[in-house]
Amino acid sequence: MKKVQKALPRLLFLLVLLFTFHVSRAADVLDGGDIAKGKQLFADNCTSCHKLGEVSIGPDLIGVKSRWADHNKLISWVKNSQTVVKSGDPYATALFEKFNKTIMTPMPFTDAQVKDVLAYVNVGDAPAGGTPKSTGAYVPVPEEHGFTTFLLIIVIILLLVIISQASAVLKSVGKLHNQPFKGVNLQKLNPILFPIFLIVWFVLLYIETRHDLPKALPESASDTGVQIDHLFFMTTIITGFVFIVCQIALFWFAWKYRGKEGKKAYFYPHNNTLEFIWTIIPAIALAAMVTYGFKTWRKATDNPDNHPFTVELFAKQFDWTFRYPGPDGKLGRVDFRLMTDDNPLGIDWSDPASHDDIIENSTLHIPLGQECYFKLRSRDVTHDAYFPHFRAQMYAQPGMDNHIRFTPIISTDEMRVKVNNPNFNYELACNQLCGPSHFNMRRVVVVDTKDEYAKWLATQKPAYTGQTNPKITAMK
Repeated sequence: MKKVQKALPRLLFLLVLLFTFHVSRAADVLDGGDIAKGKQLFADNCTSCHKLGEVSIGPDLIGVKSRWADHNKLISWVKNSQTVVKSGDPYATALFEKFNKTIMTPMPFTDAQVKDVLAYVNVGDAPAGGTPKSTGAYVPVPEEHGFTTFLLIIVIILLLVIISQASAVLKSVGKLHNQPFKGVNLQKLNPILFPIFLIVWFVLLYIETRHDLPKALPESASDTGVQIDHLFFMTTIITGFVFIVCQIALFWFAWKYRGKEGKKAYFYPHNNTLEFIWTIIPAIALAAMVTYGFKTWRKATDNPDNHPFTVELFAKQFDWTFRYPGPDGKLGRVDFRLMTDDNPLGIDWSDPASHDDIIENSTLHIPLGQECYFKLRSRDVTHDAYFPHFRAQMYAQPGMDNHIRFTPIISTDEMRVKVNNPNFNYELACNQLCGPSHFNMRRVVVVDTKDEYAKWLATQKPAYTGQTNPKITAMK
């Protein structure tokens, strides 16, 4: 057993060295390359399908080296992508599917020429020492099975080391009891360490709070958000107070009632009064918080009795489409069977209410001080409409008409003044991992005054231009 305990740390160190050597060798594969030659080769052979800084027929290639775990395979991909796809490589297969099964024509490049091209496209036209261009809308993440396997082996070895060392320590402690452990009496040392640890922990908690609290979201910009913040603050105060008191009592008891020779513990089995107090008081506090939380939830999710401002948020991989009602204040009917390339939202054009509907893809505009009712739909997978500054969030799921509502109480311009940031914007994000380009599902939300919203709305044109519905085949 002792030999195993000594061998495990050495084996772990050896694996770390081997992995470091493997990574350094892999990183050397694409070192070098003439950027000027690569630029000319790229212009002569690749520009029909690729544009640096944006997605064209093929992916944006800026930063391509960091997206391939195996650089040797990247070279093979540039020279003849068909062979890499046929080999079953998961990353190459994902690219093949992502770009509509489009395969590059085999390129008559030597390995040196491939390195030149990759040296150029990896940074685009950025000057030396400058910042590369944006990688555009498509930035895939490679599957690094080798690294994952290495981490798994390391974790297993660490667990074996911990188990073996813990077993040895427990056996030693079991034999020693109150006897000095290499000159130190653990029965006396541990109770002293308890209050020291508690004080250090509270100091670090205070420092961390002072450091991160300024980075928190600004005050809520919606009416329901104000209630949610109040509920969160109330819950934090109550549970934080109980937690701090309990921790102080726990560590103080460990110090005050530490083991002493000749001291006998007092047997105190039960007390009905204490049981009643620490059962009833938490029950009342929890019931109050749950009731307040339920009322806030109902306010944010109930169907409105009045006629609020309504907008539809239609999610798909990987963007949002916003549909606003026109002057009639009503959104037209939709039917998933009507979805086509020309009618991606499935709007029923036979409904007169749809003829003044407005469709917007870039920015969500909502009016200040007016209740907003958001109807959520999804075309493909489960998405999640998340308004962090309004403390609102709700799933958009295929086949379901979910909704969320709130009233904006601070305009975009007012919040910019409050946070002292002229570039501040509210945002809508997808808070559900919905696929490889999930990060693209962020949109700016603009809270306009009523006059500003009316002016913006006047610049928009209805999506209806005389379209008719396609024939719907009855579903069996």
